[in-house]
Parts: sequence; structure tokens; C-alpha cells
Amino acid sequence: MSRFPTTPDLDRLFRPRSVAIAGASTNVDSPGHDYVQAIKNMGFAGPIYPLNRSADEVAGLKAYAALTDAPGEVDLVISCLPAGAVLDLVDQCGKKGVRFLHLFTGRFSETGDDEAADLERQIAASAAAKGVRILGPNGMGLYHPGGGLSFRPDLPVAAGTVAFLSQSGNNAVEVITRGNARGMKFGKVANYGNGLDVTPGEMLRYLADDTETTVIGAYVEGVPDGRGFYEGLAAAAAKKPVIIHKAGRTQAGARSAASHTAALAGTAELWSTVLKQAGAHEARNQEQLLDLMLGADMLPSSGGRNIAIVGGGGGRSVQSADAAEENGFTVVPLPDDVRRRVREKAPGLADWVGNPVDQSILAGSGLSSNGLLELMLESAAYDLAIANVGEDWFFGRPDASDRLKHACNRLAQICETSAKPVAVVLGATETNNREHRAIVDEVRDDFAARGIPVYPSVERAAFALGRLAGG
Repeated sequence: MSRFPTTPDLDRLFRPRSVAIAGASTNVDSPGHDYVQAIKNMGFAGPIYPLNRSADEVAGLKAYAALTDAPGEVDLVISCLPAGAVLDLVDQCGKKGVRFLHLFTGRFSETGDDEAADLERQIAASAAAKGVRILGPNGMGLYHPGGGLSFRPDLPVAAGTVAFLSQSGNNAVEVITRGNARGMKFGKVANYGNGLDVTPGEMLRYLADDTETTVIGAYVEGVPDGRGFYEGLAAAAAKKPVIIHKAGRTQAGARSAASHTAALAGTAELWSTVLKQAGAHEARNQEQLLDLMLGADMLPSSGGRNIAIVGGGGGRSVQSADAAEENGFTVVPLPDDVRRRVREKAPGLADWVGNPVDQSILAGSGLSSNGLLELMLESAAYDLAIANVGEDWFFGRPDASDRLKHACNRLAQICETSAKPVAVVLGATETNNREHRAIVDEVRDDFAARGIPVYPSVERAAFALGRLAGG
């Protein structure tokens, strides 16, 4: 029988009506202060109850000595207490009718200590008897801008539809921060730590039917419920793109995972097979995870593998062709309908230009790589495209900044109006010229703000498109 015959009821976890922070602190350099401030900053709409035995207020909010002193109902409690105080907190949660308890508190089974592991088991049994669900322990918890939740005061407030599950708290922060810089906006994010009660499999099953979620990413070291994880993963992947970064694939990584979150890592070959059978996409590092999530979030489905490639000089064109073919694409030669239109606009190019388009041969022709991209996207011969900006060429010309910004704005307009996927390649700012770095960062930010996926290399663009493409 399936572990999840119906969708798990996790709505109150991600959208609590009220939150209490046990171990709330007046020390601004402490987790107990950060959680209160973070939830305030995120604009949480309901009551926030800091719990502190000695302070009258925390972060400008009235504090209470104990959970049972809070005047209203509490849906979610966040624990920043020491491990030894959690059993008593669970008792208070039972008396208060709390639905969910997030344990930022750590130093349990991940330490390898038998007594700590036994305490974790006692906490799980007590919570289950009282109907209290636990997220964690040893996890930073929830970031959900739409529900007014955050585990750090500095995280973005814009709400989106990308969900992310992470066994590591710092990894969750990195993915949120780096993903947001590339234009992704996140919905439901959970760092579940040891996964003692609420498991990644259960959350995947919930996200499968969550109308707010369109893309799911996850960082996994190991799972406490192999069958439940597979069922949740398969259910989610059947309805929306799911990208899994499985860490701890090597012996050294597995040892590190065990000491980090008490995770049993499993073999790399087994995980690859499981992910493939479930219909999920596998990422081998954080760059691949972000690249795949970005493409799944921002690009329409291609429906095929015939690719158009434009921009960059001759060397980049050759590299682009290699990267595309190595990732399963067909680099279709320029078809007659496009070549005929090129002849009308630039007769001298008609028998010379090809796919990939070498930007270096276009100078003085009256036809730019953006112009050729438009023609190729209009042709039935192509299903999708990669557009190299070729920023280094612009920096060798007069008025480099204006020219580059104009070209990138035109490219962005093409991407916005195209029904076919277009991935933009804008190189990393590896130059000693600070002005050039600033210009590249500015145009990259503009692409991100307009919802256009940008990759730092054609190889990474081709990898992401190749994993996500149909056909």
C-alpha cells in the first residue's frame, strides 16, 4: 500500500496562522533573534509569539514566558532551545494543540552519540502521541514568502512558484540567493535536517498537488523512507519538473553526510536509477541543480531537439556546435527558407552564413546575430535556440556599453516574444576591467528581471536544455 494514499496535510506547516519561537532572544547575534526578525521582515500576517522567560519583548514584540502563556492558538512552533529542553516543549505543544513543531535544535542522532539518538526517539514518540508533527531536527526550517515565513532576515521577499527541499540549511540559503540573482522566485522551501517525522517523500507528495508550485528542486544526502521517497518523487515528477541533487555519492561524501544529518547515502548508481525511473532530472552539483531549475522555471517546452545557435566568434561557434551535439541536439544546417530571407536582407551572406551563426562574419552586412535569430526561430526547422551575446566583441568597439545594452535589449525582446525556448549565454565577468564587469552584471540583471534564463557558458546552457528538452 502507498505510504501517501492521499495528499499529506501540510498546508498549516507552510501557511500557519500564528507562530511561536521558543528560545527567542534579545541577542541580535543569535538564531533565537533571527527567526523573530526574519518572520517580521517577511510580513507575516498573523500573531508572532516570542517565548523568553526573562525578557518582556524580543525584536519589538511582546514576549511570553512559556508557550502555554501565548494568548491565542498556535499552528507552528520554532524551537531554538537546547536539545535537553525539547521534550518539555513537546508536552507544551500537546497542551496548546500545536500542529507543527520545527526543531532548529540539533545535536541529536547526527552526532553519532547513543544517548542523543535515544532522546531523538523519545521526542518522536511523544510528539506522535500528542498529534504534533515535527520538521527537523537539525534544520533551519521554512522559507515561504507567500506565507510570510523565513529562517533568515536577509532573504528575498518576492514570492514565486519554485519549491525547494534541502537536507542542508546552508545549501538552501545558497540556492535561494543564487537562484534569485538569476531571476528565480521561490515559493515553498523547507530545510528538513534529519527528517525525523516530516520526510522529503511526504513533502514531495504534497508539492505534487500544490497549485502554487510549478517546479521542484531538492538537495538530498540520504532519505529515512526509501519507499515513501520514491512514491512522492514519482507522484511529483508525473505532474511537474523535479530536479534532484543527490550528494554523498562518494565514500568520503557519504561519511560527511552521516555526520551532517545522520543520512544513509546509498550508491550513486542506485540513486541514478531511482531518479530516472521516477521521471526526475538528476544534478551532480549545485551548478547543474540551479541551471536545470532555471530552465524548467523560465523556458517553455521545446518539443524537439533541432537547435539554432547564434552569436560569438568562430571559436565560440565551433564550441557551441560541439556542446549542442554532445547533449543530444541536432545542429540543423540553415534551411532554404531562412537562407532565402538572408539573401533578401544581406546578399553577401546568403551562401556563407550557417548554423551556428558566426557573429564575426556579420560586420557591415546589415544583418545582426539577433536578426538571424529571429529568422531561425520563425522557421519550422528549429525547436529551440541558444543565443551567445558575445560580449567580448562589444568591448573591443567604440561605445561598448551602449552597443552591448542595445543588443541585449533587442535579444531580450526576441526571447520574450518567442514561443520557442531561447537560452542566453553571457560569460562570467572574468576580466580585470571593472567597468566591463559592471556592464555585464547590469545586463545580466536585466535579463533576470525580465524572466530570461542566462547561463555563463554554452556548455552549461546546452547541458540544461538537453536534459529538459523533449523529442
